[in-house]
Amino acid sequence: MTKILTFLSIFGLGALFGTTITGAGAEENATKPAYMIVSSQRLPGADYGPYSAAAGPLARDAGLQMIASSKEPVVLEGYWPYKNVTLEVYPSMEELEDFWYSDAYQAAKELREGLAEVNFIIAIEGD
Repeated sequence: MTKILTFLSIFGLGALFGTTITGAGAEENATKPAYMIVSSQRLPGADYGPYSAAAGPLARDAGLQMIASSKEPVVLEGYWPYKNVTLEVYPSMEELEDFWYSDAYQAAKELREGLAEVNFIIAIEGD
């Protein structure tokens, strides 16, 4: 009887420990969201209609979610010369990059040439 209880105790602890390790590994391998941060200034009289009509569906198909947009971001510390900052999130960096570098988006991106001054567009992976 003692051998059976010892076996069950060791088996139970092993299963618990194994589950903990497996759970931790799964968390590390989970897909992380990707954030795109954009700062640009539309030029006066710019018609973004054709660009929005072409690029919007492509971005939404890639999983785009608009998180925030501001024409006057609040600088809490340091120097920030930019206006018009947008924060977007995609399901993963792979999906963001697949969208960004796709032939379809590259063609759509040409439609915004001369419509805005782009300060920067960066992508970062979330935690």
